[in-house]
Amino acid sequence: MTMDPDILQDYLPEARELLERAQEDTLRLEANPQDDALLASVFRAFHTLKGGAGFLEADALVDWTHHLEDLLDQLRCHALPVTPVTIDTILKGLDVISGMLQELAQGNYPHPGPADLGQRIRDLATGKDVPAAPAAPANVTHGPLTDSNVSEAPQGGTLQAWQRGTADGSRGVYVERAKDGQGETMDLASSLSTGGEAASDLITDAEFEQVLDALYGGKAPGVVPPAEARKEVSSGGDTTVRAEPAPAEAAPVSERSAPAVTERPNPGPEATETTLRVESTRLDAVMNQVGELVLLRNRFLSAMQAITGDHEDLARIAREMDLTVNDMQNTVMRLRMQPCKRLFQQLPRVVRDVSRQLGKRVNLQVVGEDVEIDKKVVDALSAPLVHLVRNSLDHGIELPADRAMLGKAETATLRIAAIHLGDKVRIEVSDDGRGIDAQKIQQKAMEKGLISPEDAARLTESEALELIFRPGFSTNDTVTEYSGRGVGMDVVKKTTQGLRGRLDVQTALGSGTTIAMEFPLTLAVLPVLYLRLRRDVYAVPISSVSSLLDVDPSRLHQVQGRALYRAGPGQIVPLVDLGAILHHRPMQLGMEPTDGILTERGLIVVSEVLGNEDSVVKPIDFLSESHWYQGATLSGKGEVVLILDIETLIRNQVELQRGAA
Repeated sequence: MTMDPDILQDYLPEARELLERAQEDTLRLEANPQDDALLASVFRAFHTLKGGAGFLEADALVDWTHHLEDLLDQLRCHALPVTPVTIDTILKGLDVISGMLQELAQGNYPHPGPADLGQRIRDLATGKDVPAAPAAPANVTHGPLTDSNVSEAPQGGTLQAWQRGTADGSRGVYVERAKDGQGETMDLASSLSTGGEAASDLITDAEFEQVLDALYGGKAPGVVPPAEARKEVSSGGDTTVRAEPAPAEAAPVSERSAPAVTERPNPGPEATETTLRVESTRLDAVMNQVGELVLLRNRFLSAMQAITGDHEDLARIAREMDLTVNDMQNTVMRLRMQPCKRLFQQLPRVVRDVSRQLGKRVNLQVVGEDVEIDKKVVDALSAPLVHLVRNSLDHGIELPADRAMLGKAETATLRIAAIHLGDKVRIEVSDDGRGIDAQKIQQKAMEKGLISPEDAARLTESEALELIFRPGFSTNDTVTEYSGRGVGMDVVKKTTQGLRGRLDVQTALGSGTTIAMEFPLTLAVLPVLYLRLRRDVYAVPISSVSSLLDVDPSRLHQVQGRALYRAGPGQIVPLVDLGAILHHRPMQLGMEPTDGILTERGLIVVSEVLGNEDSVVKPIDFLSESHWYQGATLSGKGEVVLILDIETLIRNQVELQRGAA
């Protein structure tokens, strides 16, 4: 038995969205247990997941979602209370569904869920394992399903359902429960007919659910054992389904309220769908083509500048083409932008689970969910952001008793924020915990052999804080589920660098820590600044450039073997000589032409700054893993230009100067 690939392709993206929404609503439900809208939303998510899984004949997923649906049905009817135990069970059930969807994505039918958790869900749904006294269900009656259409089926006996024609030529569903040789019929033809005048009267979800409950006896469709259901096809073409009565100990299905409908308004014209699902690979292909168009535009404009004479028409065409390419580039880039909500939506679950296991009280604040960033950044930052949150919960935030002794509120605050800064997006993870002790970081780094005592003595506070991103570094002496291996923060740094981002750590002992990551809005096109180093041309990302300076040799100072430059009042930065690094021949300040490029990490000395333009970065695969380049691009003249990695260059310069000292 194989799944329909078209149905599967449509089902998986929708199912993942439903799963994410259900988890988000479940976490909100814990804080607002009486919110009927949230209960209804989670119920609908399970119901929709079950329906799609039924089309795929994924019986294990149908069965699992059906039992969760039963539990949510009891909660939304207020027959059961919403408790932390119930929330835990629902969240674990969602984790199982996530694994089943992963199996479907691999082309396999999902395996059944854990038996113990499944039994736990069924017990909660039937009231066998209720952690608190359940609220009395409201005694309500159904609206649209009146006695004239459908009479209440007596308990016990054999349920019979079949389709047959009516006097007006339409077809309807008839349900009968036979007991002691007698039967009581529920005629649903008038409300479920497929033709005639009654077909225009649409049934409600509540009506449809009641029919399903009657047809399946409270069991999930598709998972009824063969011994419990038999299908007989009569000679007249009618189909009859016979089901054995439900076990006597099964809890009766509680009545659910449905608003009475007396007149249905005209729905009007069908709304036009405004969204379209497109594979990300197709968007990437379009973005690559636009990138090539940008490079051709740059070459064309460069060639136009070399043309002399009166060519007003050609110049006007060049300007119009430049504007059109810019508009096309911006439009395609917006197609790749996604809100940070996709990145943040997993964090409430992480904070809830980890804080409870660590015995800490944490108030999570999420800011800037609507800020948009490149899809590649959203996909890549999922794991690093979880590492940062776990690090704050484990290392930064104190236990409630410790916070009370320090005069702090027992409930700590963990803030996740996305901030739009021009052509960048800044993502911050901050807490009001104990902060980071730079001296303790240095001591741990020396104990683990990551730095020598001599190097530690020369470290500035910011350089000492950067040690937390070293591979193998951890302040915990024992390995726990959340820390001690020294890999989490290393992943954060590698991912940030791979996305052309920048890390920043701000901390204050006793007050808390903020770890920030800055990324360009888009990774498809990179604005660069071209520079000349003697006869060679290189490029640096404009995002890393603070300003341009005339290099004054009198402002250069040597301190403990390190070259430092006084860029302004109170601003002393390392000086990076590109000639010494790339040509192994230092620049002669005052004796050969020099320009300075000031970055946040230091001053880079070059021969000349040439100008800037948009570029498309091409990866460099033939170099060793450790090099000084982010990639390569084509200049407006059609020449290959290497793009320098500023952070790597400055770090290499500092290490060389320390070694020489």
